[in-house]
Amino acid sequence: MIYKKLQPKFDFLRIFLGRIYSRAMLARQEYLLEKSWSTPVPVVSVGNISMGGTGKTPVCSYLINRLAAAGQRPVVLSRGYKADPPSYPYLVHPGDDPGICGDEPLMLSRINPKIKVIIDPSRIRAAKWSLRLNPTQFVLDDGFQHLRIKRNLDLVLLSPSDLGHGWGRVFPAGRWREGEQALHRADIFLVNLQGKDARLMQELAEDRLHKFDRPVIFFDQEVKKLKALTGRTESSGIEKRDYLLLSAVAGPQKIFSSACDFLGYPPIRHLIYADHHPLGNRIIPVITQLSRRLGVFDLLCTQKDAVKLKSLVGINIWIMQTKIYFRPGDEHKLWESLSFMM
Repeated sequence: MIYKKLQPKFDFLRIFLGRIYSRAMLARQEYLLEKSWSTPVPVVSVGNISMGGTGKTPVCSYLINRLAAAGQRPVVLSRGYKADPPSYPYLVHPGDDPGICGDEPLMLSRINPKIKVIIDPSRIRAAKWSLRLNPTQFVLDDGFQHLRIKRNLDLVLLSPSDLGHGWGRVFPAGRWREGEQALHRADIFLVNLQGKDARLMQELAEDRLHKFDRPVIFFDQEVKKLKALTGRTESSGIEKRDYLLLSAVAGPQKIFSSACDFLGYPPIRHLIYADHHPLGNRIIPVITQLSRRLGVFDLLCTQKDAVKLKSLVGINIWIMQTKIYFRPGDEHKLWESLSFMM
């Protein structure tokens, strides 16, 4: 009862603090943009305005794979969240431990081992060091708030929540890192449908984003196949068996719905951990014991989580291989905007 009476005051305080935080971030933006450094090669940033998952790393993966297929040599610059390398800048190797380089940079490196992924909290230091690799362009992973490097194109990802009830709610009132005015820095908005109805999301996006006069591109992800952690690609009839689902990502509900859509039925149990949570020695016994107790010996996980797992005796670990797809015409619109980099 006391909490309910105090709730309006708490909400007002969070909104007030969010406005202060938004103004501080705006002052930071103006300061950093004046001192930002221009690289000798084009730079595209993939980022978002909110905390949590909007599909930045899958979009980065899509971009670098397409660029590499076109004969380009993109280099990814990542902060390396929760990474602990021996030194900076650090060139990620596909065989690295995720504790050294972070799960997302390692995932990008393993998906396309020919593409260089560099981690460093200082993007400028990483970019200058990376010039020895003769890159044709830099891709900033989670780069919207990292303003020390000038970018030629800012791709800003938005979720259904961003366009809905979360619109403009800056931390601690919500999950936005900056205020609405920051979106004027965007060159293109990429809306992650996350399984929502495309027509309804388009109406919402038009209402929210028309004032910015920027292209709006809609995309979603779906599971195309399963790949065994051991390297085999066939799913060995898992479509007829019970399974466990593991996720340590932002937005676990989307992972749940993706698994259900692909297999046609839900998991026996969904093991949910915080985004970037390590999946080492403390988690493996939990998986093993639960598998034996339930008599379920198939485990599905994301590509991001797979880099933190090792083979388990008696348990088949399947990686959900996803693919990005766009609304008709939107993929062409995106690559028209990127054509100057090619």
